[in-house]
Amino acid sequence: MLAQQKMIQNFTVYKMTRQLVVLFIAIVIVAIASAFMPVERFVADAIRPPSNKVLTPDGVKDIASTPLWLYAWRITVIFTILLFAAIVATFFVKPNARARWTLAMLSIAAAVFHYLTLLFTSSPPGYGVSIYPLFYTINVKNNIQIYLDIGQVFILYSIYNIYIAEKKLS
Repeated sequence: MLAQQKMIQNFTVYKMTRQLVVLFIAIVIVAIASAFMPVERFVADAIRPPSNKVLTPDGVKDIASTPLWLYAWRITVIFTILLFAAIVATFFVKPNARARWTLAMLSIAAAVFHYLTLLFTSSPPGYGVSIYPLFYTINVKNNIQIYLDIGQVFILYSIYNIYIAEKKLS
């Protein structure tokens, strides 16, 4: 009897691990595709300036090519939209462990690319950006702008979902 329970538990862990690997591969594929989607044209109807700017010690400067932050920002936008769509879907169905892990993985992916966006917003990387609990600041020539750090909110939400998913599995 005990051996049979152990075998069932091992199969469940194997099945869950396989599903997480497939989910991770799907997230990587979506990230690569998202990097090249011009989502900035769809999120606002206002005329926007060119996105070839970075923050430097001398202020905001133009660069010749597409900056790295734009690719990470595009991925962040897509993952945030997918995450919020998945959260809305959980209002209509009771989320199981698989749904919780999906929410957690999407949250982690959105947070990772959010921080890559912050890192590559400036040259040298990370210049002028300070991260605090639940908010971050961007300093441009001693003008400080304060923002809610959605990356930390995503991380807290992923921890919550992992906790709930593991609680349901045990």
